[in-house]
Amino acid sequence: MAQMRSSSIHRFNADHGLGRWCRPIWYLFNWLGNSFLPNRQCSHLAIKRFFPDTSDAAWQHINPKSSPSRALSDLFWMQLPWARFEAELGQIRILDTGCGSGRYGIKLQEYSGSRVASYTGLDVRPHAGWRDVMKEHQFMKLLVADSASFACLSPEHTNMFISQSAIEHFPEDLTYFRQVRDFVAQRSAPTIQVHLFPSAACLRLYRFHGVRQYTPRTISMIASLFQRSHCTLFELGGSECNTLHVEYIRPVLLEGGTDRRELHPEEYARRLRSAVQLDSDGDPGFYALVIHSKPKSRLF
Repeated sequence: MAQMRSSSIHRFNADHGLGRWCRPIWYLFNWLGNSFLPNRQCSHLAIKRFFPDTSDAAWQHINPKSSPSRALSDLFWMQLPWARFEAELGQIRILDTGCGSGRYGIKLQEYSGSRVASYTGLDVRPHAGWRDVMKEHQFMKLLVADSASFACLSPEHTNMFISQSAIEHFPEDLTYFRQVRDFVAQRSAPTIQVHLFPSAACLRLYRFHGVRQYTPRTISMIASLFQRSHCTLFELGGSECNTLHVEYIRPVLLEGGTDRRELHPEEYARRLRSAVQLDSDGDPGFYALVIHSKPKSRLF
């Protein structure tokens, strides 16, 4: 039997533009995937809430115009147990697939307290600022590669695979994770993965964006590839953050809409922090998946 290459039931990608008749099909297939398919959840996928630190010390690192999901993502990266990661992995060597400008290499070095020994970022196209970034930050290397054929570019000593707002754009997300699985299988030492991506709520929040959104059921298709690993799914945000997104950001995604963050920046910044503080349960707007393979100790 042929292996499934994608967790989606379709191959439409909104990144490349959707024709008039493809839009309702893309939307219908994503709704079906988010609502019903697949029909089982992996038994070894633990689900937890993420409770962000919104103290002044943490919040000073958040862009006041960030979307709620971006603010929550940055807070999640900040709150990872970087010292324990270093104790578990030794020198932290990161491979970031779908790295864009490479800005998370710089951010993670800051958030981790300079614990990142090397950062390799891969993206499907080169970015104008890459050369300057690599010149300024010697620990960083930025390369062109797609998610279906990155394995040959993965440095031998990589021990941390990450992605931020990327796997929803991968046409074959399961192909990507099988490559990671095969890399991990060849290592005797621990490996950690951290992936942040949109939940089903983002179908209404971001509308036509990428290939898919994710649910615990579709994420289980990923977790099932790592049967002997600790797989933890963190729920980020909830109804307060989603409401804020709809009110301020979604209009700009509609034709002729206005980004209300630009019209009311101080009000938005105040409401963003309040929404992040108030959300404690409900409908997560984003997920963070942590996969810890061949562990020496339990980190989550």
